[in-house]
Amino acid sequence: MISRRSFLLGLGSLVTASFAARAQAYALAEGAPLLLDPGPVERTLNLYEGLEPGEDDWTNKWRISLGPWQQDPPDPPTWREHLRQQGYHFDSPDDLDRIWRERWVAPEELDAPLPEQLWWSIWEHDESPQAKAFTLLKELGLDCGLNQAGEKAGRINFVEWGYHPGSSERFVELRDDLSVSLLQARLMERNLPIRLVLEA
Repeated sequence: MISRRSFLLGLGSLVTASFAARAQAYALAEGAPLLLDPGPVERTLNLYEGLEPGEDDWTNKWRISLGPWQQDPPDPPTWREHLRQQGYHFDSPDDLDRIWRERWVAPEELDAPLPEQLWWSIWEHDESPQAKAFTLLKELGLDCGLNQAGEKAGRINFVEWGYHPGSSERFVELRDDLSVSLLQARLMERNLPIRLVLEA
């Protein structure tokens, strides 16, 4: 599933029609996004150039990850490690009963690694840097629907379940260099300590 979104202009002091025009002119002249300096940051969103923007609505230039891109998952964790990350406890018989009821994992299976296919699905959907960028940007709500009233610019796509059958991938794509500039400006407008970094 793809949720195609845009950036509403004029909501704050940075993402205005004049900034969008300036960012577009910069992208055309320099062949790269105009990135404002957000100052001190706590997180980095890495942008990787993918496909060249085309004439249709299906091609996007940039993909985003929260930290460096990592396609393949690390070795599967044990059930205990995985469930602990999700807030489960193992201290009492009631804790173990809850795990059995909710996750169908018996106490003797807790130290076994997750099955590889299951781990790949969890990685693609929740644990990869790309999926974490999806979750972060979706929760921040920096964008607007394409049919929302008002002047809009740029395009940000939230892709859930990948582009092929059987995929569990979640990731975010930006249509073009203007969209990158608008995303960084919107982050700054909301005083979010996040920097966009273009990767080679």
